[in-house]
Amino acid sequence: LESVLAAKGAGAVDYSSETGKTVLHMDIGGGTSNLALIREGKIVKTGCLNVGGRLIKVEAGRINYVSPVLQALGVPAELSQVETIAGLLTEALEMAAGLRKKTQLFDHLWTQEAGAPFAVPRAKMPVFSFSGGVADCIETQQEDLAFGDIGPMLGRAIRKSRLCAGAYRLGEQTIRAT
Repeated sequence: LESVLAAKGAGAVDYSSETGKTVLHMDIGGGTSNLALIREGKIVKTGCLNVGGRLIKVEAGRINYVSPVLQALGVPAELSQVETIAGLLTEALEMAAGLRKKTQLFDHLWTQEAGAPFAVPRAKMPVFSFSGGVADCIETQQEDLAFGDIGPMLGRAIRKSRLCAGAYRLGEQTIRAT
C-alpha cells in the first residue's frame, strides 16, 4: 500500500499515464524503500527493500544504532564505514532496478513480506522516480550527518549512481543528469 500511495502522491503514475513510459518509483524513507513498477499509468508490481537513511543513527559523532538488518550482514558499526555502507545500499536499489546483477545482498535486503522480487524490463529501461526523506537529499546537498543518520550520504550515493545517470524524476520534477 505504501508503494502505491507514494507512486501516486509523487506524480509517477500520472507521468507514466501521460507519457506512456514505464516508471520505477522508489520511495526512500528511514528504514525501507517502497517500489512501484508502473506501465501506461498502471501499477503492475510493488515491492520493498530494507534500504533507508535511519538504518544507522549517529549522535555526537558516534554510531548509536545499527538496524538488525545490517547487523545480520555483519556491517561494522564504525563511522569510517558509513559512506561504504551507503554505497552498498545504493547497489541494492540498482539491483532492484535491473542495473546490476542481483546478489545475496539484494536477497537479504528484499522484504519477503512484499512477495517475490520482480524483474524490471532490461530492453526498455524505465524512468526512475524518487520520493521520500532520502530522495530530498539526492539533489540538495546536506551535511553528512545533518539528521543524525546516513540519509544525506545515501542520497548523495544515489545521485552518483546509475539510477541518476540519465533523466530521472524527483516528485513532479524531471531532472536531467549533466
